[in-house]
Amino acid sequence: MNAIKYDFIIIGAGIIGSLIARELSKYKLKILIIEKEADIGMGPSSSNSAIIHSGHDPKPGTLKAKMNIKGNKLWTCFANELDISIKWTGSFVVAIGEEEYNEVKNLYERAIINGVPGIEILKKNEILYREPKISREVT
Repeated sequence: MNAIKYDFIIIGAGIIGSLIARELSKYKLKILIIEKEADIGMGPSSSNSAIIHSGHDPKPGTLKAKMNIKGNKLWTCFANELDISIKWTGSFVVAIGEEEYNEVKNLYERAIINGVPGIEILKKNEILYREPKISREVT
C-alpha cells in the first residue's frame, strides 16, 4: 500500500489553521488538515467575539503586540477577497476617576509604541457627544 505524501499537514481547522491552509492553497502543494471536531471553527474559534483587536493592550515589543497590528491590517484584505462585511466602528477605552484615567494614558502610550493607527484621547464632552449613554462620570 502506498502512503499519500503531503507537503504540509495542519493540525486544527480553527481560524489560524484555516487561514494557513488558505494561504498554502495558493501554491501547488498537497495539504492535509486534521480536525477533531465535526466541522471547521468548532473549537476555541467558535468563541470568537468578532472583535478585531487594535493592539493597544499587549506589552510593546511582544509577539502578541506585533501580531495584533499585522493581523488587524490583514482583515481589509480578507474582507475584499472573501466578500466579508466589516463594520469598522472603533472602540472606547474609558475611565472614571484619576486612577483609571492614568491607566488609559498608559494604554494610549502603549498603543503609540505598538503602532496602533488613529488612536486619540478624547475630552469628556467629546466622549459624551459620540456616545451619549456613557456614564456622566467619565473622565
